[in-house]
Amino acid sequence: MVDLNKRAFWHFTFKDILTILCSAAIPIALAIYTSIGSQQQKREAEKTRQFDLEQSRELRQQTLYDEFINNILKLDNYGYLKEKKNPWAFANAYYRAAHRQWDTTRKADVLQFLKEKQLIGRNSCTNGCRATKLDDIIRLNKLNFDNVHLASQTGALHQLDLECVSFDEISMSNAVFSSANLNGASFDGARLDQVKFDGSSLLCASFNGANLSGVDFGNSDLTGAQFLNSDLSNAKLTENQMKQASFDNVTMPNGEKSENTVSIITKKPITQTTRTTTTSIACNTTFHNQTIYSLGLSPYAAAVADVNNDNKPDIVTANRYSDTVSVLLNRGNNIFSPPTIYSVGTRPSTVAVVDVNDDNKSDIITTNYDSNTVSVLLNINDGTFSPETNYAVDVNPESIAVADVNSDNKPDIVTANYLSNTTSVLLSRGNGTFSPQVTYSVGSGPFAVAVADVNSDSKPDIVTANKNPGTVSLLLNTGNGTFSPQISYSVGVSPQSVAIADVNGDNKPDIIAANYGGNTVSVLLHC
Repeated sequence: MVDLNKRAFWHFTFKDILTILCSAAIPIALAIYTSIGSQQQKREAEKTRQFDLEQSRELRQQTLYDEFINNILKLDNYGYLKEKKNPWAFANAYYRAAHRQWDTTRKADVLQFLKEKQLIGRNSCTNGCRATKLDDIIRLNKLNFDNVHLASQTGALHQLDLECVSFDEISMSNAVFSSANLNGASFDGARLDQVKFDGSSLLCASFNGANLSGVDFGNSDLTGAQFLNSDLSNAKLTENQMKQASFDNVTMPNGEKSENTVSIITKKPITQTTRTTTTSIACNTTFHNQTIYSLGLSPYAAAVADVNNDNKPDIVTANRYSDTVSVLLNRGNNIFSPPTIYSVGTRPSTVAVVDVNDDNKSDIITTNYDSNTVSVLLNINDGTFSPETNYAVDVNPESIAVADVNSDNKPDIVTANYLSNTTSVLLSRGNGTFSPQVTYSVGSGPFAVAVADVNSDSKPDIVTANKNPGTVSLLLNTGNGTFSPQISYSVGVSPQSVAIADVNGDNKPDIIAANYGGNTVSVLLHC
Protein backbone atom coordinates (compact mmCIF):
# COMPACT_ATOMS: atom_id res chain seq x y z
CA MET A 1 0.00 0.00 0.00
CA VAL A 2 1.37 3.38 -1.05
CA ASP A 3 1.81 6.10 1.53
CA LEU A 4 0.61 9.29 -0.21
CA ASN A 5 2.22 11.54 2.36
CA LYS A 6 5.60 10.26 1.28
CA ARG A 7 5.02 10.31 -2.48
CA ALA A 8 7.40 12.89 -3.92
CA PHE A 9 7.18 15.10 -7.04
CA TRP A 10 10.09 17.44 -7.68
CA HIS A 11 11.08 16.67 -4.07
CA PHE A 12 7.73 18.02 -2.79
CA THR A 13 4.91 16.03 -1.32
CA PHE A 14 1.33 16.68 -2.43
CA LYS A 15 0.75 18.32 0.90
CA ASP A 16 3.64 20.71 0.31
CA ILE A 17 2.34 21.60 -3.18
CA LEU A 18 -1.18 22.25 -1.88
CA THR A 19 0.21 24.44 0.88
CA ILE A 20 2.25 26.49 -1.60
CA LEU A 21 -0.68 26.94 -3.98
CA CYS A 22 -2.98 28.08 -1.20
CA SER A 23 -0.45 30.52 0.17
CA ALA A 24 0.09 32.06 -3.31
CA ALA A 25 -3.57 32.17 -4.33
CA ILE A 26 -4.67 34.42 -1.49
CA PRO A 27 -2.38 37.42 -2.25
CA ILE A 28 -3.00 37.03 -6.00
CA ALA A 29 -6.74 37.17 -5.41
CA LEU A 30 -6.29 40.16 -3.11
CA ALA A 31 -4.20 41.95 -5.73
CA ILE A 32 -6.80 41.31 -8.45
CA TYR A 33 -9.58 42.49 -6.15
CA THR A 34 -7.62 45.60 -5.18
CA SER A 35 -6.87 46.41 -8.84
CA ILE A 36 -10.52 46.08 -9.81
CA GLY A 37 -11.56 48.22 -6.87
CA SER A 38 -8.96 50.88 -7.73
CA GLN A 39 -10.22 51.12 -11.33
CA GLN A 40 -13.79 51.43 -10.10
CA GLN A 41 -12.74 54.16 -7.68
CA LYS A 42 -10.97 56.04 -10.49
CA ARG A 43 -14.05 55.78 -12.69
CA GLU A 44 -16.26 56.97 -9.87
CA ALA A 45 -13.84 59.83 -9.11
CA GLU A 46 -13.83 60.88 -12.80
CA LYS A 47 -17.64 60.73 -12.88
CA THR A 48 -17.76 62.88 -9.76
CA ARG A 49 -15.28 65.37 -11.26
CA GLN A 50 -17.22 65.62 -14.52
CA PHE A 51 -20.46 66.03 -12.58
CA ASP A 52 -18.92 68.79 -10.43
CA LEU A 53 -17.63 70.57 -13.56
CA GLU A 54 -21.02 70.33 -15.23
CA GLN A 55 -22.74 71.56 -12.09
CA SER A 56 -20.23 74.42 -11.84
CA ARG A 57 -20.84 75.42 -15.46
CA GLU A 58 -24.58 75.17 -15.02
CA LEU A 59 -24.45 77.16 -11.80
CA ARG A 60 -22.38 79.88 -13.49
CA GLN A 61 -24.74 80.05 -16.44
CA GLN A 62 -27.73 80.24 -14.12
CA THR A 63 -26.00 82.93 -12.07
CA LEU A 64 -25.27 84.94 -15.20
CA TYR A 65 -28.84 84.52 -16.40
CA ASP A 66 -30.14 85.62 -12.98
CA GLU A 67 -27.93 88.71 -13.18
CA PHE A 68 -29.34 89.41 -16.63
CA ILE A 69 -32.90 89.18 -15.28
CA ASN A 70 -31.95 91.41 -12.35
CA ASN A 71 -30.65 93.99 -14.82
CA ILE A 72 -33.99 93.84 -16.61
CA LEU A 73 -35.85 94.33 -13.34
CA LYS A 74 -33.61 97.29 -12.55
CA LEU A 75 -34.45 98.80 -15.91
CA ASP A 76 -38.11 98.13 -15.22
CA ASN A 77 -37.81 100.02 -11.93
CA TYR A 78 -36.44 103.00 -13.86
CA GLY A 79 -39.48 102.80 -16.12
CA TYR A 80 -37.67 101.66 -19.28
CA LEU A 81 -39.94 98.70 -19.91
CA LYS A 82 -43.19 100.61 -19.75
CA GLU A 83 -45.15 101.95 -22.69
CA LYS A 84 -42.55 104.62 -23.44
CA LYS A 85 -39.62 102.28 -23.05
CA ASN A 86 -36.12 103.20 -24.10
CA PRO A 87 -34.50 100.43 -26.15
CA TRP A 88 -31.11 102.15 -26.11
CA ALA A 89 -30.94 101.87 -22.33
CA PHE A 90 -31.81 98.23 -22.64
CA ALA A 91 -29.33 97.69 -25.46
CA ASN A 92 -26.55 99.08 -23.29
CA ALA A 93 -27.44 96.69 -20.46
CA TYR A 94 -28.41 93.57 -22.41
CA TYR A 95 -25.27 91.50 -21.94
CA ARG A 96 -23.58 93.40 -19.16
CA ALA A 97 -24.13 90.55 -16.73
CA ALA A 98 -22.42 88.04 -18.99
CA HIS A 99 -20.68 89.60 -21.95
CA ARG A 100 -19.71 86.88 -24.44
CA GLN A 101 -20.21 84.15 -21.83
CA TRP A 102 -23.70 82.81 -22.49
CA ASP A 103 -24.15 79.21 -23.53
CA THR A 104 -26.06 78.32 -26.69
CA THR A 105 -29.35 77.53 -24.97
CA ARG A 106 -29.50 80.67 -22.90
CA LYS A 107 -28.54 82.92 -25.82
CA ALA A 108 -31.64 81.66 -27.58
CA ASP A 109 -33.61 82.01 -24.32
CA VAL A 110 -32.50 85.63 -24.04
CA LEU A 111 -33.72 86.47 -27.53
CA GLN A 112 -37.06 84.83 -26.76
CA PHE A 113 -37.16 86.78 -23.50
CA LEU A 114 -36.62 90.02 -25.41
CA LYS A 115 -39.45 89.15 -27.74
CA GLU A 116 -41.82 88.35 -24.87
CA LYS A 117 -40.96 91.70 -23.28
CA GLN A 118 -41.66 93.32 -26.68
CA LEU A 119 -38.13 94.67 -26.73
CA ILE A 120 -37.43 93.23 -30.16
CA GLY A 121 -39.65 92.73 -33.16
CA ARG A 122 -41.99 95.42 -31.91
CA ASN A 123 -41.40 98.00 -34.64
CA SER A 124 -43.69 98.68 -37.55
CA CYS A 125 -41.88 97.62 -40.73
CA THR A 126 -43.72 98.36 -43.96
CA ASN A 127 -43.32 95.66 -46.62
CA GLY A 128 -40.44 94.26 -44.66
CA CYS A 129 -38.49 97.51 -44.77
CA ARG A 130 -37.61 99.66 -41.83
CA ALA A 131 -39.95 102.64 -41.55
CA THR A 132 -39.45 103.61 -37.90
CA LYS A 133 -36.92 106.01 -36.48
CA LEU A 134 -33.52 104.43 -35.99
CA ASP A 135 -33.51 105.24 -32.27
CA ASP A 136 -36.59 103.05 -31.84
CA ILE A 137 -34.79 99.89 -32.92
CA ILE A 138 -33.34 97.53 -30.36
CA ARG A 139 -29.70 96.69 -30.91
CA LEU A 140 -27.75 93.57 -30.03
CA ASN A 141 -24.44 94.98 -31.19
CA LYS A 142 -20.93 93.56 -30.78
CA LEU A 143 -22.06 90.27 -29.25
CA ASN A 144 -20.53 86.85 -29.76
CA PHE A 145 -23.06 84.35 -31.17
CA ASP A 146 -20.65 81.53 -32.03
CA ASN A 147 -22.23 78.07 -32.39
CA VAL A 148 -25.74 79.39 -31.76
CA HIS A 149 -28.80 78.02 -33.52
CA LEU A 150 -31.55 80.63 -33.60
CA ALA A 151 -34.57 78.75 -34.84
CA SER A 152 -38.34 78.75 -34.83
CA GLN A 153 -39.45 75.96 -32.52
CA THR A 154 -42.23 74.99 -34.91
CA GLY A 155 -40.15 75.48 -38.04
CA ALA A 156 -42.72 78.00 -39.25
CA LEU A 157 -41.45 81.23 -40.78
CA HIS A 158 -41.83 84.30 -38.56
CA GLN A 159 -42.19 82.23 -35.37
CA LEU A 160 -38.80 83.59 -34.32
CA ASP A 161 -39.43 87.30 -34.83
CA LEU A 162 -36.20 89.32 -35.05
CA GLU A 163 -37.67 92.00 -37.28
CA CYS A 164 -35.72 95.28 -37.33
CA VAL A 165 -33.19 94.06 -34.77
CA SER A 166 -29.68 95.45 -35.13
CA PHE A 167 -26.91 92.86 -35.08
CA ASP A 168 -24.28 95.47 -35.96
CA GLU A 169 -20.65 94.42 -35.36
CA ILE A 170 -21.60 91.03 -33.93
CA SER A 171 -19.25 88.07 -34.11
CA MET A 172 -20.95 84.89 -35.31
CA SER A 173 -19.41 81.63 -36.51
CA ASN A 174 -20.83 78.16 -37.17
CA ALA A 175 -24.28 79.52 -36.41
CA VAL A 176 -27.69 79.06 -38.01
CA PHE A 177 -30.81 81.19 -38.47
CA SER A 178 -33.69 78.80 -39.16
CA SER A 179 -37.12 80.05 -40.28
CA ALA A 180 -36.39 83.42 -38.70
CA ASN A 181 -38.03 86.74 -39.52
CA LEU A 182 -35.07 89.08 -40.06
CA ASN A 183 -36.94 91.65 -42.15
CA GLY A 184 -35.25 95.05 -41.84
CA ALA A 185 -32.51 93.62 -39.60
CA SER A 186 -29.08 95.23 -39.70
CA PHE A 187 -25.78 93.33 -39.83
CA ASP A 188 -23.56 96.36 -40.47
CA GLY A 189 -19.92 95.70 -39.61
CA ALA A 190 -20.70 92.12 -38.61
CA ARG A 191 -18.36 89.14 -38.90
CA LEU A 192 -20.35 86.10 -40.05
CA ASP A 193 -18.15 83.04 -40.52
CA GLN A 194 -19.75 79.81 -41.78
CA VAL A 195 -23.23 81.09 -40.91
CA LYS A 196 -26.34 79.74 -42.58
CA PHE A 197 -29.65 81.50 -43.13
CA ASP A 198 -32.01 78.55 -43.57
CA GLY A 199 -35.50 79.38 -44.83
CA SER A 200 -35.38 82.83 -43.28
CA SER A 201 -36.75 86.16 -44.48
CA LEU A 202 -34.25 89.01 -44.91
CA LEU A 203 -36.43 91.57 -46.67
CA CYS A 204 -34.56 94.90 -46.77
CA ALA A 205 -31.87 93.65 -44.38
CA SER A 206 -28.69 95.75 -44.32
CA PHE A 207 -25.15 94.38 -44.70
CA ASN A 208 -22.80 97.38 -44.71
CA GLY A 209 -19.08 96.73 -44.19
CA ALA A 210 -19.78 93.11 -43.23
CA ASN A 211 -17.48 90.10 -43.55
CA LEU A 212 -19.78 87.45 -45.04
CA SER A 213 -17.16 85.09 -46.46
CA GLY A 214 -18.55 81.57 -46.45
CA VAL A 215 -22.11 82.56 -45.50
CA ASP A 216 -24.80 80.26 -46.89
CA PHE A 217 -28.04 82.13 -47.60
CA GLY A 218 -29.79 78.84 -48.33
CA ASN A 219 -33.31 79.34 -49.63
CA SER A 220 -33.84 82.60 -47.72
CA ASP A 221 -35.64 85.60 -49.23
CA LEU A 222 -33.27 88.56 -49.84
CA THR A 223 -35.79 90.85 -51.52
CA GLY A 224 -34.66 94.45 -51.04
CA ALA A 225 -31.58 93.46 -48.99
CA GLN A 226 -28.68 95.89 -49.33
CA PHE A 227 -25.04 94.77 -49.48
CA LEU A 228 -22.51 97.62 -49.32
CA ASN A 229 -18.70 97.53 -48.92
CA SER A 230 -18.89 93.89 -47.86
CA ASP A 231 -17.05 90.64 -48.52
CA LEU A 232 -19.19 87.85 -50.00
CA SER A 233 -16.30 85.75 -51.30
CA ASN A 234 -17.07 82.03 -51.02
CA ALA A 235 -20.62 82.86 -49.94
CA LYS A 236 -23.50 80.80 -51.33
CA LEU A 237 -26.03 82.92 -53.22
CA THR A 238 -28.49 81.76 -55.83
CA GLU A 239 -29.00 83.65 -59.09
CA ASN A 240 -32.49 84.58 -57.93
CA GLN A 241 -31.16 85.97 -54.63
CA MET A 242 -28.67 88.12 -56.53
CA LYS A 243 -31.61 89.59 -58.45
CA GLN A 244 -33.55 90.17 -55.23
CA ALA A 245 -30.80 92.18 -53.47
CA SER A 246 -28.62 95.18 -54.34
CA PHE A 247 -24.82 95.14 -54.27
CA ASP A 248 -22.46 98.13 -54.15
CA ASN A 249 -18.67 97.73 -53.87
CA VAL A 250 -19.02 94.12 -52.76
CA THR A 251 -16.61 91.22 -53.31
CA MET A 252 -18.93 88.68 -54.90
CA PRO A 253 -18.77 84.87 -54.50
CA ASN A 254 -16.77 84.61 -57.74
CA GLY A 255 -14.15 86.97 -56.30
CA GLU A 256 -15.06 89.89 -58.56
CA LYS A 257 -16.05 93.36 -57.35
CA SER A 258 -19.69 94.25 -57.87
CA GLU A 259 -20.83 97.37 -59.62
CA ASN A 260 -23.70 99.36 -58.18
CA THR A 261 -26.57 96.95 -58.86
CA VAL A 262 -30.10 97.63 -57.72
CA SER A 263 -32.65 95.06 -56.64
CA ILE A 264 -34.98 94.15 -59.52
CA ILE A 265 -37.84 93.68 -57.06
CA THR A 266 -39.01 97.02 -55.68
CA LYS A 267 -39.66 97.48 -51.99
CA LYS A 268 -40.04 100.53 -49.82
CA PRO A 269 -36.51 101.66 -48.93
CA ILE A 270 -35.20 102.09 -45.44
CA THR A 271 -35.98 105.65 -44.48
CA GLN A 272 -33.07 107.60 -43.08
CA THR A 273 -32.48 111.34 -43.11
CA THR A 274 -28.88 112.37 -43.61
CA ARG A 275 -27.63 115.93 -43.55
CA THR A 276 -24.15 116.25 -45.03
CA THR A 277 -22.01 119.30 -45.65
CA THR A 278 -18.86 118.94 -47.74
CA THR A 279 -16.22 121.65 -47.92
CA SER A 280 -13.37 121.48 -50.44
CA ILE A 281 -10.02 122.54 -49.02
CA ALA A 282 -7.06 123.07 -51.31
CA CYS A 283 -4.09 121.59 -49.51
CA ASN A 284 -1.10 119.37 -49.94
CA THR A 285 -1.29 117.21 -46.83
CA THR A 286 -0.20 113.61 -46.89
CA PHE A 287 0.17 111.00 -44.16
CA HIS A 288 2.45 108.04 -43.65
CA ASN A 289 0.99 104.55 -43.39
CA GLN A 290 -0.36 103.65 -39.96
CA THR A 291 1.74 102.10 -37.24
CA ILE A 292 -0.25 99.73 -35.03
CA TYR A 293 0.41 99.23 -31.32
CA SER A 294 -1.14 96.44 -29.29
CA LEU A 295 -3.28 97.47 -26.32
CA GLY A 296 -5.66 95.94 -23.82
CA LEU A 297 -8.95 94.37 -24.89
CA SER A 298 -11.36 96.68 -26.76
CA PRO A 299 -9.78 100.15 -26.45
CA TYR A 300 -12.79 102.45 -26.10
CA ALA A 301 -11.40 105.94 -25.50
CA ALA A 302 -8.07 107.74 -25.81
CA ALA A 303 -6.32 110.85 -24.54
CA VAL A 304 -3.05 112.44 -25.63
CA ALA A 305 -0.85 114.35 -23.17
CA ASP A 306 2.78 114.60 -22.04
CA VAL A 307 2.78 112.31 -18.99
CA ASN A 308 6.54 112.16 -18.37
CA ASN A 309 7.45 115.84 -18.88
CA ASP A 310 9.74 115.29 -21.86
CA ASN A 311 7.76 117.67 -24.09
CA LYS A 312 6.51 114.77 -26.22
CA PRO A 313 2.82 113.84 -26.34
CA ASP A 314 2.08 110.34 -25.04
CA ILE A 315 -0.99 108.13 -25.54
CA VAL A 316 -3.38 106.85 -22.87
CA THR A 317 -6.25 104.51 -23.74
CA ALA A 318 -9.18 103.12 -21.75
CA ASN A 319 -9.62 99.42 -22.56
CA ARG A 320 -13.26 98.56 -21.99
CA TYR A 321 -13.22 94.79 -21.73
CA SER A 322 -9.94 94.31 -19.92
CA ASP A 323 -10.72 96.92 -17.24
CA THR A 324 -7.39 98.67 -17.77
CA VAL A 325 -5.67 101.72 -19.18
CA SER A 326 -2.64 101.56 -21.44
CA VAL A 327 0.12 104.17 -21.39
CA LEU A 328 2.37 104.43 -24.48
CA LEU A 329 5.30 106.78 -23.97
CA ASN A 330 6.56 108.80 -26.93
CA ARG A 331 10.16 107.85 -27.70
CA GLY A 332 10.53 110.43 -30.44
CA ASN A 333 11.02 109.76 -34.13
CA ASN A 334 7.30 108.89 -34.37
CA ILE A 335 7.73 105.78 -32.21
CA PHE A 336 5.86 104.86 -29.04
CA SER A 337 6.94 102.40 -26.36
CA PRO A 338 5.04 99.17 -25.74
CA PRO A 339 2.05 99.88 -23.48
CA THR A 340 2.28 99.80 -19.72
CA ILE A 341 -0.99 98.46 -18.33
CA TYR A 342 -2.75 99.71 -15.18
CA SER A 343 -5.95 98.35 -13.66
CA VAL A 344 -8.99 100.58 -13.27
CA GLY A 345 -12.67 99.94 -12.53
CA THR A 346 -15.02 97.74 -14.53
CA ARG A 347 -15.72 98.68 -18.18
CA PRO A 348 -13.90 102.03 -18.46
CA SER A 349 -15.81 104.23 -20.88
CA THR A 350 -13.82 107.49 -21.03
CA VAL A 351 -10.38 108.69 -19.98
CA ALA A 352 -8.99 112.12 -19.10
CA VAL A 353 -5.40 113.15 -18.40
CA VAL A 354 -4.91 116.17 -16.13
CA ASP A 355 -2.81 117.20 -13.12
CA VAL A 356 -5.18 116.73 -10.16
CA ASN A 357 -2.72 117.20 -7.26
CA ASP A 358 -0.76 120.25 -8.46
CA ASP A 359 2.60 118.47 -8.75
CA ASN A 360 3.08 119.38 -12.42
CA LYS A 361 2.56 115.76 -13.46
CA SER A 362 -0.36 114.58 -15.55
CA ASP A 363 -2.64 112.08 -13.79
CA ILE A 364 -5.21 109.69 -15.26
CA ILE A 365 -8.96 109.60 -14.59
CA THR A 366 -11.44 107.08 -16.02
CA THR A 367 -15.19 106.64 -15.77
CA ASN A 368 -16.08 102.99 -15.16
CA TYR A 369 -19.46 102.11 -16.62
CA ASP A 370 -20.22 98.85 -14.81
CA SER A 371 -18.65 99.52 -11.42
CA ASN A 372 -20.26 102.99 -11.14
CA THR A 373 -16.98 104.62 -10.19
CA VAL A 374 -14.25 106.93 -11.39
CA SER A 375 -10.66 105.76 -11.04
CA VAL A 376 -7.85 108.22 -10.30
CA LEU A 377 -4.25 107.12 -11.00
CA LEU A 378 -1.67 109.60 -9.72
CA ASN A 379 1.51 110.14 -11.70
CA ILE A 380 4.43 108.96 -9.58
CA ASN A 381 7.30 109.98 -11.84
CA ASP A 382 8.44 109.72 -15.43
CA GLY A 383 5.05 108.53 -16.66
CA THR A 384 4.47 105.75 -14.14
CA PHE A 385 1.27 105.69 -12.12
CA SER A 386 0.05 104.60 -8.70
CA PRO A 387 -2.69 101.98 -8.27
CA GLU A 388 -6.14 103.41 -8.86
CA THR A 389 -8.23 105.09 -6.18
CA ASN A 390 -11.93 104.66 -6.89
CA TYR A 391 -14.72 107.09 -6.11
CA ALA A 392 -18.41 106.21 -6.29
CA VAL A 393 -20.64 108.00 -8.78
CA ASP A 394 -24.19 107.33 -9.99
CA VAL A 395 -25.30 104.45 -12.24
CA ASN A 396 -23.35 103.83 -15.48
CA PRO A 397 -21.03 106.84 -15.88
CA GLU A 398 -20.52 107.22 -19.63
CA SER A 399 -18.59 110.48 -19.95
CA ILE A 400 -16.30 112.75 -17.93
CA ALA A 401 -15.21 116.38 -17.82
CA VAL A 402 -12.51 117.81 -15.57
CA ALA A 403 -12.67 121.50 -14.68
CA ASP A 404 -12.47 123.86 -11.72
CA VAL A 405 -16.16 124.38 -10.94
CA ASN A 406 -15.80 126.09 -7.53
CA SER A 407 -13.05 128.62 -8.34
CA ASP A 408 -10.43 127.21 -5.96
CA ASN A 409 -7.88 126.52 -8.73
CA LYS A 410 -8.25 122.76 -8.26
CA PRO A 411 -9.63 120.50 -11.01
CA ASP A 412 -12.95 118.88 -10.14
CA ILE A 413 -14.63 115.88 -11.77
CA VAL A 414 -18.02 115.92 -13.53
CA THR A 415 -19.60 112.74 -14.97
CA ALA A 416 -22.67 111.97 -17.07
CA ASN A 417 -24.43 108.92 -15.61
CA TYR A 418 -26.40 107.15 -18.32
CA LEU A 419 -28.82 104.91 -16.46
CA SER A 420 -29.56 107.12 -13.45
CA ASN A 421 -30.20 110.25 -15.57
CA THR A 422 -27.87 112.35 -13.45
CA THR A 423 -24.60 114.21 -13.47
CA SER A 424 -22.15 113.76 -10.59
CA VAL A 425 -19.84 116.50 -9.28
CA LEU A 426 -16.79 115.50 -7.21
CA LEU A 427 -14.92 118.49 -5.80
CA SER A 428 -11.14 118.28 -5.53
CA ARG A 429 -9.56 118.43 -2.08
CA GLY A 430 -6.29 119.61 -3.62
CA ASN A 431 -4.10 116.62 -2.79
CA GLY A 432 -5.31 114.29 -5.53
CA THR A 433 -8.34 113.14 -3.56
CA PHE A 434 -11.97 114.08 -4.11
CA SER A 435 -15.04 114.68 -1.97
CA PRO A 436 -18.07 112.35 -2.27
CA GLN A 437 -20.26 113.03 -5.26
CA VAL A 438 -23.15 115.46 -5.40
CA THR A 439 -25.70 114.48 -8.05
CA TYR A 440 -28.02 116.61 -10.16
CA SER A 441 -30.89 115.41 -12.35
CA VAL A 442 -30.61 115.82 -16.13
CA GLY A 443 -32.49 114.37 -19.11
CA SER A 444 -32.91 110.66 -19.78
CA GLY A 445 -29.81 108.76 -20.85
CA PRO A 446 -27.04 111.39 -20.54
CA PHE A 447 -24.26 110.13 -22.81
CA ALA A 448 -21.84 113.07 -22.86
CA VAL A 449 -20.94 116.03 -20.68
CA ALA A 450 -19.12 119.32 -21.22
CA VAL A 451 -18.21 122.10 -18.80
CA ALA A 452 -17.90 125.77 -19.78
CA ASP A 453 -19.06 129.20 -18.68
CA VAL A 454 -22.14 129.76 -20.84
CA ASN A 455 -23.57 132.87 -19.12
CA SER A 456 -20.40 134.96 -18.74
CA ASP A 457 -20.38 134.99 -14.92
CA SER A 458 -16.91 133.41 -14.71
CA LYS A 459 -18.41 130.22 -13.29
CA PRO A 460 -18.24 127.04 -15.38
CA ASP A 461 -21.62 125.48 -16.10
CA ILE A 462 -22.56 121.89 -17.02
CA VAL A 463 -24.12 120.73 -20.30
CA THR A 464 -25.15 117.11 -20.95
CA ALA A 465 -26.33 115.41 -24.14
CA ASN A 466 -29.32 113.17 -23.34
CA LYS A 467 -29.82 110.39 -25.88
CA ASN A 468 -33.29 109.18 -25.12
CA PRO A 469 -35.46 112.31 -25.35
CA GLY A 470 -33.06 114.01 -27.76
CA THR A 471 -32.20 116.96 -25.53
CA VAL A 472 -29.33 118.81 -23.93
CA SER A 473 -29.51 119.83 -20.28
CA LEU A 474 -27.95 123.08 -19.04
CA LEU A 475 -27.11 123.41 -15.33
CA LEU A 476 -25.96 126.88 -14.34
CA ASN A 477 -23.28 127.22 -11.67
CA THR A 478 -24.73 129.03 -8.65
CA GLY A 479 -21.36 129.39 -6.91
CA ASN A 480 -19.08 127.21 -4.79
CA GLY A 481 -19.51 124.31 -7.21
CA THR A 482 -23.26 123.94 -6.80
CA PHE A 483 -25.68 124.00 -9.70
CA SER A 484 -29.24 125.06 -10.46
CA PRO A 485 -31.91 122.64 -11.73
CA GLN A 486 -31.55 121.74 -15.38
CA ILE A 487 -32.88 123.74 -18.31
CA SER A 488 -33.70 121.45 -21.23
CA TYR A 489 -33.33 122.19 -24.96
CA SER A 490 -34.41 119.92 -27.81
CA VAL A 491 -31.84 118.69 -30.31
CA GLY A 492 -31.80 115.81 -32.83
CA VAL A 493 -32.31 112.09 -32.37
CA SER A 494 -30.07 110.34 -29.82
CA PRO A 495 -27.36 112.97 -29.22
CA GLN A 496 -24.18 111.17 -28.29
CA SER A 497 -21.65 114.01 -28.01
CA VAL A 498 -21.72 117.66 -27.01
CA ALA A 499 -19.29 120.56 -27.41
CA ILE A 500 -19.36 124.23 -26.39
CA ALA A 501 -17.77 126.93 -28.54
CA ASP A 502 -18.49 130.36 -30.05
CA VAL A 503 -19.38 129.43 -33.64
CA ASN A 504 -20.71 132.80 -34.85
CA GLY A 505 -18.13 135.22 -33.48
CA ASP A 506 -20.39 137.04 -31.03
CA ASN A 507 -18.25 136.13 -28.00
CA LYS A 508 -21.02 133.95 -26.62
CA PRO A 509 -20.60 130.19 -26.22
CA ASP A 510 -22.92 128.08 -28.37
CA ILE A 511 -23.85 124.40 -27.95
CA ILE A 512 -23.21 121.74 -30.59
CA ALA A 513 -24.66 118.23 -30.34
CA ALA A 514 -23.87 115.25 -32.58
CA ASN A 515 -27.06 113.22 -33.08
CA TYR A 516 -26.25 109.56 -33.59
CA GLY A 517 -29.77 108.40 -34.41
CA GLY A 518 -30.68 111.24 -36.72
CA ASN A 519 -27.46 111.51 -38.72
CA THR A 520 -27.40 115.24 -37.95
CA VAL A 521 -25.60 117.85 -35.90
CA SER A 522 -27.55 120.43 -33.89
CA VAL A 523 -26.26 123.96 -33.26
CA LEU A 524 -27.90 126.01 -30.49
CA LEU A 525 -26.84 129.63 -30.80
CA HIS A 526 -26.54 131.65 -27.61
CA CYS A 527 -29.16 134.39 -27.42
